[in-house]
Amino acid sequence: MEAWVFWLVLGVILMVAEILTPTFFIFWFGVGALAASLVSLYLGVYVQIIVFAAVSIVLVFFTRRLVQNWESPRKIHVEEIAGKVAIVIETIDNRKGTGLVKINGDVWRAYVEDDDEIIEKGEHVKIMKVEGAHVVVKRV
Repeated sequence: MEAWVFWLVLGVILMVAEILTPTFFIFWFGVGALAASLVSLYLGVYVQIIVFAAVSIVLVFFTRRLVQNWESPRKIHVEEIAGKVAIVIETIDNRKGTGLVKINGDVWRAYVEDDDEIIEKGEHVKIMKVEGAHVVVKRV
């Protein structure tokens, strides 16, 4: 197999592999492989490897901050909010399916442990646990 074909196939494989990963990282190595494919038409193996490494590293280094801005700005961990106090911004009524609380600037769907209890807007509640995309609370 000729060198340019190897680099071309490697570049395409790496770019396709990027689709299967949650980060934007492998793609730049695919671009580096495509650059090495172009260089392989005129220069030797050592230069191809250097071009591959240099292009890949430069792209990763200079685009990392840009890609981080695309990713979610803040990840919430359950341990971070469990046990803390939040403010009710929409009346919590399990029977009506309503209820929102605000904690650390984030809004969460909220439920009360007891279906008969209703907690009005403006009251403070304690986060008992996180269940999926909502929190279970009790009145403070």
